[in-house]
Amino acid sequence: MTYDAVIFDNDGVLVELPSRDAFRRATERTFRQFDMRRPTHDDVRALVAGNVEGIGRLCRRNRIDAMDFCYEAAANAVREQKRELRAGLRNLYDDVHAVWSLDVPLGLVSNNQHEAVAYVLRFFGIEDRFDAVYGCPFTPEGLRRKKPDPHYVNEALSDLGTRDALYVGDSACDVEAAANAGIDSALLTRGRPVECEVAPTHEIDGLDALPALVRG
Repeated sequence: MTYDAVIFDNDGVLVELPSRDAFRRATERTFRQFDMRRPTHDDVRALVAGNVEGIGRLCRRNRIDAMDFCYEAAANAVREQKRELRAGLRNLYDDVHAVWSLDVPLGLVSNNQHEAVAYVLRFFGIEDRFDAVYGCPFTPEGLRRKKPDPHYVNEALSDLGTRDALYVGDSACDVEAAANAGIDSALLTRGRPVECEVAPTHEIDGLDALPALVRG
C-alpha cells in the first residue's frame, strides 16, 4: 500500500516526551496563581489530562473563570516545555532521519498545545519539513476537539489535499483518531506494549520502517 501523505504525532514520535516534572511544576504554579492551596487529586488529574469537564467543575467550585484558568495553565505548561528543550533534556529520536526520506507531503497533529509544538519544530530547525501543523488549543473548545476526536486530523488532511494518508502515533488515541478520520494508522511502539481497543492498520517498532511502508 502507498500513501499520498503522512501525518505524525509529535511527542513520543518525533521528539522525546516532556517530563512529568515539567507538568508538575506547571500545574503547581497554575494552582498557586489562583490561590488553590489544596487542589484535590481529581483537580490535578483534570488539569494534567486536559479534561474539559473536570476543569469546568473545579473552576465553578472555586469561582474561577474557566478561560482565565486555561490561559494561565497553557502558558505555564508551554514555559516548562521550552525550558526543558533549552536545557537539552529533550531531543529528537535517532530514527527521525527516516522521516526526511519520505517523498510525500508531511503533516503533524498533536494533543500538545500549538505553541509548544511550533517551538519544538523551530528549536530543531525542522518547521519547513511540514506542510500542515496542528496543536490543540488549551481552551474548552480546543480540548473537546483533541484526539481521538478527528477534527485536527481532518484539518491537516484538508491542508495536504488528500484523504489517502497515514497517521503515525504512539498511543491508542492516535489510532482511534485516524480511524475516526477514515484513514490508516501506524502504531509506533518503540519496543513497548501499547494496548488499543481499535486495531491499528500497521504496527511498527521504529520510524525506520516507514519508507518501505509508505512506498508499499
